[in-house]
Amino acid sequence: MDAIPQGLAGAVTLAALVGLGIFVYPWLLKRRGGALWIAAATALLAPLFHSFDAFTGTSETLSAALALLWALAPVGVGVIVWRLTRVRR
Repeated sequence: MDAIPQGLAGAVTLAALVGLGIFVYPWLLKRRGGALWIAAATALLAPLFHSFDAFTGTSETLSAALALLWALAPVGVGVIVWRLTRVRR
């Protein structure tokens, strides 16, 4: 199996951070069961991001830690955007 091109890996990472974190996750947080969908998406993103480092020679521990960080980053951004755009009563 060949390595995933860095350009593709970078594009997917940016799309996840921007697309999920700014648009999708805040929308899901407003809906019932949205947190479960976010948890499922995060669980799917972590192995994807881990596969980006599979052929780079990065240690397994560092690769797993970075994959977890990148998978959780859209969640953090989503919560920030959700909190900033909430209607205060």
